Amino acid sequence: MDQQKNNIKANKNVVVKLNFIFSLMSIFILLFSCGRETPPNNKKKVDFPTRTLINANIINNDSGRISWNLRSPLIEEFTTVKSPYTLFKKGLNVDFYEKGKEKPGYFIADWAKLDDGTGIYEGRGNVIVVNEKGDSLKSDQLFWNKKRKTVYTSKEVYLINSKGDSLKATNGLQASDDLEHYTLFNNQGYMYVDDNQKF
Repeated sequence: MDQQKNNIKANKNVVVKLNFIFSLMSIFILLFSCGRETPPNNKKKVDFPTRTLINANIINNDSGRISWNLRSPLIEEFTTVKSPYTLFKKGLNVDFYEKGKEKPGYFIADWAKLDDGTGIYEGRGNVIVVNEKGDSLKSDQLFWNKKRKTVYTSKEVYLINSKGDSLKATNGLQASDDLEHYTLFNNQGYMYVDDNQKF
């Protein structure tokens, strides 16, 4: 009987010691885990596209007439962000058709972005705009406001008409998207004339 009492007493002592050890470990863990600061999150926020189109060819009709034809190897639409936009990371080629004109004009860029709210395209890298008459505009960066039908840039730009006359503006330009009216900033250029032409 005495042996049994001693065993029960010994077991109680072991339980009390184990509880004491677990309590100390819990306090130790709490003290050291609270003392650590989490490192600041320096990662940049990444937007994910809501829709991706590969080898896209989109044709827009207006009253039964094609108004533009857009082609791109990759189109990513970001519609769930604060300012929705469409990205053309691998380039963009748009033919735009004016009513009553036979040939389309076009807009080409190595990279492009469309701000869905404003309707403004930004093109970068080998940007070329050609109107229906064959006049062209070349720059490394160009903005095209589809709603206002204007193009503009602050980068160096070349304007070449179908006859071969060329103008260079080192500080950019503002122009109508058909290149009929334009303002060049800090410009110079060349004009080809016939030998018999009088001034």
